[in-house]
Amino acid sequence: MSLSSTLHSLSRTMFLLALLSLPVFFVGTVNAQSNSAIDDLSTKIDEKRESIDALNSQIDSYKEKIENLQAQEATLYGEIDLLENRIAKTKLDIEAAEASIDLVNIELASLDEEIQSTQEQLDYERTLIAEVLRQIQTEDTAVPLELFFSNDSFSELFDNLQQLSNISEDLKKTVDEARSTKAALEEKMTNEETKKTDLVSLEESLDKDLDRLSEETGSKEFLITQTQQSESTFQSLLQEVKQEQTFINQEILLLQQEIEGKLSEADEGGDSSVLSWPFSPTLRGISTYFHDPTYPFRNLFEHSGLDLPAATGTPVGVAATGYVAFAKTGRLYGNYVMVIHANGISTLYAHLSRIDVVADQFVARGDIIGAVGSTGLSTGPHLHFEVRKDGIPTDPLGYLISY
Repeated sequence: MSLSSTLHSLSRTMFLLALLSLPVFFVGTVNAQSNSAIDDLSTKIDEKRESIDALNSQIDSYKEKIENLQAQEATLYGEIDLLENRIAKTKLDIEAAEASIDLVNIELASLDEEIQSTQEQLDYERTLIAEVLRQIQTEDTAVPLELFFSNDSFSELFDNLQQLSNISEDLKKTVDEARSTKAALEEKMTNEETKKTDLVSLEESLDKDLDRLSEETGSKEFLITQTQQSESTFQSLLQEVKQEQTFINQEILLLQQEIEGKLSEADEGGDSSVLSWPFSPTLRGISTYFHDPTYPFRNLFEHSGLDLPAATGTPVGVAATGYVAFAKTGRLYGNYVMVIHANGISTLYAHLSRIDVVADQFVARGDIIGAVGSTGLSTGPHLHFEVRKDGIPTDPLGYLISY
């Protein structure tokens, strides 16, 4: 190889070294605008978090007020005051949920910017590595031995060979940086998926808060309408509710053994350890759970079943084979049906718009016993569904078929 060829080769080596020095400048130039956008989004994130912290502080204040009111004796104005505080807290819950959704959306926007910037950096580093490898593969860097004995060229050659050895070090550094960039990109993409999952949960929580606000507001208006803002009427209402609960408890204990005997004799009891839903819970879900802490009238009595919202007139099927213990109308449950099954299990269906069965009637699983309504202490059309074991209310979800 001639000296000119060698020098040409070394000049290309210098080109490779210059090429390897580009990433910092290139990435800094390409990502400057992206970094500015990320900084702006980071400021918005901090401001939104401060807003959420302030809302949570107010929510905690209302929680304390609600706990104090719940500890007091039940009176009409005490109950109205309690509902008003719960309504105010729920409004703040909604505001906080909306702010949290905004926060996650801003965080997602920031992550998108970061992912785009990181992807551009990774793409450039891959291109750079590929170009360097291509140049190295095509470059003839072999140097004839006699050149080492040329005094004129030896010093320059030594310096350039040193630069040539630096290429492998710089190349390794660039490869390592590319690996690091790829790992950072994967982490950001994982964080983005987590944020998207969080967003779905927050939106579901917001929907529940909105439903709760509607129920609490309706409960306050319902209570005022039912009592005409009269303390004596309110106390009479409570007395009627307690009497109805006492009647049901006593009747169940009296009828359970008798009716189970009839089921056993006829061999028609079936399996009551697994209950069917009165209608599909996928229609509108479950609005209130067993002993639900969000139940508007919890300060007066525990919620003893599940509330399944549905349109008025929606058919209600019996959960298992059994006999109708009674079909009545009361102050608390409105139109309701109690069915006794085998193994100490009984079910209650309340707030019906109509009743389609009579006492002592045999019913098979799925038979229609009535329709959804809003009778009794109810603020909207739904089915109140109870499961009792040996007369004691228990969580229906422990018996119902999974959905």
